[in-house]
Amino acid sequence: MDNNPRTKDHHSRSGFSPMNYGLKLMPLMMRRFSVAAVLLCMSCSYFQKPDIIVDPNVWTGKTIYFVDLDDAYKRTTNFNQIWSKLNSRRFRPYHRFQNKQYTIVGAYETFDYDFLVIEDKKGRRYKMVFSLDMNERDEMPSYILFEDVLKEAKTIIGTTIWLNDTYDPRGFYTFSDYAFPRFDPVTVEDVFHYQNSDFDYPVWLKVQARTGDEAFVRYNGEEGRVGTPDHYYTSEPLPLFWGEKMIRKVLAQKIELGMTDRQVRISIGNPDKVHTTSSRHGIGEQWIYARDQGKKIYYQFEYGKLTYINK
Repeated sequence: MDNNPRTKDHHSRSGFSPMNYGLKLMPLMMRRFSVAAVLLCMSCSYFQKPDIIVDPNVWTGKTIYFVDLDDAYKRTTNFNQIWSKLNSRRFRPYHRFQNKQYTIVGAYETFDYDFLVIEDKKGRRYKMVFSLDMNERDEMPSYILFEDVLKEAKTIIGTTIWLNDTYDPRGFYTFSDYAFPRFDPVTVEDVFHYQNSDFDYPVWLKVQARTGDEAFVRYNGEEGRVGTPDHYYTSEPLPLFWGEKMIRKVLAQKIELGMTDRQVRISIGNPDKVHTTSSRHGIGEQWIYARDQGKKIYYQFEYGKLTYINK
């Protein structure tokens, strides 16, 4: 302890004390703290990921799944370089999307690309480059399965369907020695999701013939879809009331005026395009079939009956 009176007198005259010194330093410390806080906030905002505005589209809210892929089909595209996290450019392997449920959020646009955005059950979002051009036909990738489609396919389990083109590997295959002829009635036993093509539903029906032999046929959805073949029929394709003569013509793929639209479809398949027409006879349809070397054949229907053929 300093008992020197001169020292005490010096401190008192100069006005110095540890407390007074600390009080004088506080404004300076506060200023430095404020500057540091501002710099910290600026650095945080600089590194913060920008908000991405996702707009709803026709699929918003739909539940989807990623299906199993055929080995040969896997080699046609690098499926591991399609999807990435919403705020990342690093791709996520395809297999990590399988066996999980996702919801379509919508789409967003950048200067260079348009993206489709999905979300998993934990709220994690992923994106893929996706065309939003109004002049193009927006289609979901064929390996994406909508839950609605899966539910629809399951409704025909236990029913009878009639096979169509059993020589098309994109729509039918079997490990059996049984021939499975066209129009053979089979019973639907089960459904499973799988894709081996860029087109059509990634859902297949496991079917059984009357002989007990089993096969797999691709799910159609609604019969008679434009531009897509029917892999099977849900009702008798050759009903007896057509008459033996008409049935022979359908089997021989011979078209004549007066045939119904279903008779034409079963005979030569679904049209590639359909145009609605108007004439003095009323509202009709023009079916267009593309043939080799760019040739097209036009079939005119009025009230469901074939009235004109333009080859």
